[in-house]
Amino acid sequence: MQSSVLPDMFRATYESITKGNPMWNKLSVPENTLYSWDPNSTYIHEPPYFKDMTMDPPGPHNVKDAYCLLNFGDSITTDHISPAGNIQKDSPAAKFLMERGVDRKDFNSYGSRRGNDEIMARGTFANIRIVNKLMNGEVGPKTVHIPSGEKLSVFDAAMVCIYLTKICITDCMLIMLNVSLS
Repeated sequence: MQSSVLPDMFRATYESITKGNPMWNKLSVPENTLYSWDPNSTYIHEPPYFKDMTMDPPGPHNVKDAYCLLNFGDSITTDHISPAGNIQKDSPAAKFLMERGVDRKDFNSYGSRRGNDEIMARGTFANIRIVNKLMNGEVGPKTVHIPSGEKLSVFDAAMVCIYLTKICITDCMLIMLNVSLS
């Protein structure tokens, strides 16, 4: 090994590592100190979480008139909550992408679109194998809107709750969906 792996090999490789390569160096780079968000991008989107945030948080408040959105057993994992797999053609994320002119063949996966909070909010609990006890044995990313009893995608049910100014809670966790309603 001492005759095959030589210090000069590493020096030659790493002494120029910060110089990039000709193609990389030709890329146009804006002079801004902050990232210039492209509002039309479906891969990366400026998240709304920090807009209007102050150094003085509002503090706790009472939760009342809340309905259960999801009820899980012990088999829930982060893969159920935030999937990385393919975006299903009939999902809220697919609808969002199609409304923005993205062809089905270009949907890609939740993992590749993690930089877009609008996609990920629609993908939360979108795992096709999720088991919600409210669905009485039906498997998939659906829930029952309470009190109407309508079966909806988790995202759509959450939007109905927000629209009706109800806070939807899960079994031992609050779902905080910070999405713009348009």
